[in-house]
Amino acid sequence: MVDRRQILVGAAGAAGMLAAEAVAQTSPAPAATPPESPYAVTYIEVEPAQADASRRLLAHYRDALKDDALKDKGALEFAVFEQIGRPNHFAIVEQWPSAKAREDNAASAASREFRAALAPLLIAPYDERPHFALSTGPKVATPAAVYVVTHVDIVPPKRDEGVAEVRKLAEASRGAAGNVRFDALVQASRLNHLTLVEAWTDAPAREAHSATNPTRSFRTALGPMSGALYDERLYALLK
Repeated sequence: MVDRRQILVGAAGAAGMLAAEAVAQTSPAPAATPPESPYAVTYIEVEPAQADASRRLLAHYRDALKDDALKDKGALEFAVFEQIGRPNHFAIVEQWPSAKAREDNAASAASREFRAALAPLLIAPYDERPHFALSTGPKVATPAAVYVVTHVDIVPPKRDEGVAEVRKLAEASRGAAGNVRFDALVQASRLNHLTLVEAWTDAPAREAHSATNPTRSFRTALGPMSGALYDERLYALLK
């Protein structure tokens, strides 16, 4: 006579194995580790009355880092921008040889002193966002009069489609009439957040590009995928 308890136990075990296999088949694969992030984009907002003092602090810190770069131990880029029409708003775009080099600089005594001096002037937190490259071009020496830093927010389910559109725009725009730079970066902590960094010889060149077919097509495609307003800000290089 077959033991009914053995049948029940065996059936339960088989059911458990099938359930485990089903979970294994339907569970998403572990997310890939993002590339290291040697870039950073930082947004700074200070009291309007402290704009001049902030400019001096930013310029002094930038110039000290440039001296280190000349000694082959510093930043590959450390550009400071002042927002056009909002002189108390600044942005920093930086690139280092590695993520560790960027992190080491952020932890250095010079960086701590700079941030401590800037802190009393701020009216919003020091907003530093590490990035890695999506699509970047070679650095050129052509002077630029207008810089653009744009934050692009894509809803997570549409991330891959949105990233593809951003890459397409960067590659179509790079080298267009009047273009000096058109880079696309991905924010390391939120992979659906991207930053466009542009440089143009003059304002008319940038305005003309905004009406071209690649830009129109990009904005049309991005619209349904956007998680926030298209945050495009115009800057001048801090002297």
